[in-house]
Amino acid sequence: MKNKLYLYVKAFSDLGSRMDTIVLGALIYAATQSVGWLSASMAAGVIGGLLSGFVSGVVADRFDRKKIMIVTDWLRCGLILLLIPFPQPEMILLVRFLMGLVGSFFEVSYNAEVPQIYGDQNLLNVNALISRLGAVSMVIGFLAGGVLQDQLGYEAVLVIDSLSFLLSAIALQRMKWDHARAAPPEANDAGSDTAAALPKSSIGSVLRQQWGDLKEVAAFLKTQTALLIVFMVFLADTFGAGSHNLGAPLLAEKLDPNRQALFYGLIWATWGAGNVLSTFIMPKIAWFRRHPGRIYLLATPFMSLGFIGMFATEQVEWVLPASFATGIADAIAMTTLMTVFQQTENRIRGRIFGVSAVLNRLGFGLGFIAAPLIMEKLNLFEMVITLHGFVIAAALIGILLYRTTTVNAERKEAHGQIDPVDETAVGG
Repeated sequence: MKNKLYLYVKAFSDLGSRMDTIVLGALIYAATQSVGWLSASMAAGVIGGLLSGFVSGVVADRFDRKKIMIVTDWLRCGLILLLIPFPQPEMILLVRFLMGLVGSFFEVSYNAEVPQIYGDQNLLNVNALISRLGAVSMVIGFLAGGVLQDQLGYEAVLVIDSLSFLLSAIALQRMKWDHARAAPPEANDAGSDTAAALPKSSIGSVLRQQWGDLKEVAAFLKTQTALLIVFMVFLADTFGAGSHNLGAPLLAEKLDPNRQALFYGLIWATWGAGNVLSTFIMPKIAWFRRHPGRIYLLATPFMSLGFIGMFATEQVEWVLPASFATGIADAIAMTTLMTVFQQTENRIRGRIFGVSAVLNRLGFGLGFIAAPLIMEKLNLFEMVITLHGFVIAAALIGILLYRTTTVNAERKEAHGQIDPVDETAVGG
């Protein structure tokens, strides 16, 4: 498969980002001894990504995505190096915010461009490999971040992360694929005639053009009910994720307070092993390729049940197998979700990923707010079952609505009331 090597380059970049997450968290906590500052450092990146979400989708559809990815890689390469001479907590917050802001432009453009780089026919295989490499990067990055900081200092970790962005930019520059802009302005101005009447250089024209782009994606989603259902379940899914992201280090401490870091790593390592196994199996099953939307909705409640099972006990012989099973369901859900979004039309795909980026950050943000508030009244397991119970309920409702939507569409098609349904356009 052409350009396959870049998937490994991207995984190395992700590994670097995981390492600096650990290092910057340790750095800011050591400087402030404040959980509030630590939480703020995590929130800064989420807020940056949330603010740029919709705009990054519009930009990805209006401009050359390859150039966007290269420019944002160079920006991130420079931003992370600023923390070597200026490691103050305030600077860490600023850099985390800017990294989230810039990173959203890269991720939206990259995810939207995957079908152009690797071909529509390879989407499930590519997304399975991306999930596999992502799991490996997360596990190694979290484990290596602390080790390298202890051995070489935080500066070395930041340099490695910076070099990973540089390597990604160089690799992208050398890659070749059809990367013309997805939607030239003259071909995608439905609903924005007023914008066309204004001078091209005016601020009003730019704002009206972006508003027209957002209206177009809203109109598109109204015609794709099944895709809209997937989006709503995805929002609930990311909301529930706040529980296990907050809870995993707390669970590790309960397993062994003297070896908290070890068990924290083991939990995610076994999750990653399940994730990797799942990504080897998925491409071999044709049903996964034909019905990604349906499979995402079915996999999501099993993923949440897995997380509930992880926190149901403090016995490591139960926690680790539950983590492994959760990794299997998680990989199925995330791989098929990416495939659903990538099967939308290229002219609007960037904005679809922009919406997904906003929902991702919004859900995580709300989850991180809700989880500690719930823990003021409930214990760790009760908090996890509350948030993931909400995810399960949302997924079950989504399955029923999705089934009703597809059955109604099939009936209308059978009676000749509408054109034949393109299942891939709505995720199957």
